[in-house]
Amino acid sequence: MLQNAEQKKCDKCFAYKPPRTHHCRVCRRCILKMDHHCLWINNCVGYWNYKAFFVFVFYATTASIYSTIIFMSCVFQKDWDPIKGSSLKIFYVLYGTMVVGLTITLLTLFGWHVYLILHNMTTIEYYEGNRAKWLAMRSGQSYRHPFNIGAYKNITLVLGPNMLKWLCPTAVSHLKDGVSFPTLRDNS
Repeated sequence: MLQNAEQKKCDKCFAYKPPRTHHCRVCRRCILKMDHHCLWINNCVGYWNYKAFFVFVFYATTASIYSTIIFMSCVFQKDWDPIKGSSLKIFYVLYGTMVVGLTITLLTLFGWHVYLILHNMTTIEYYEGNRAKWLAMRSGQSYRHPFNIGAYKNITLVLGPNMLKWLCPTAVSHLKDGVSFPTLRDNS
């Protein structure tokens, strides 16, 4: 487990700041393993609620794909009379644009968070890692995210060890203290 001998303090709220913790400007407090502040749920997404957020995005994406399929099947089964129903056609175009746009957006968001889970990263750590890679390359070194311990282990850290409970947002008994995390060094 990655632990610092000296305890770090937050520059903003002066509270103890464990590894992978970030201060949220909106909430004005430190969030364990902060991913982002989500305007849609008006809350920070971090260690304690990331699984619920991920499962919510999964179900929203699934529902959006289902809505798109139902919409498309209605469009292709409809017998379009060129004289009647111009307002209905406008509705179909507007609704289709909206539901397809939402589906693409949610698929992108879901894919992004699948990538993050597979690499055991938060959105903040992804951007910090890009900078660290760039700095390492400039000095002729390499960088690897220290918390990436393998895809399956990374998944179980977020969703839990029981695959039957992966899509249950309230099954979070696998979460520990949120202060220490396994690292690459622990596996060597």
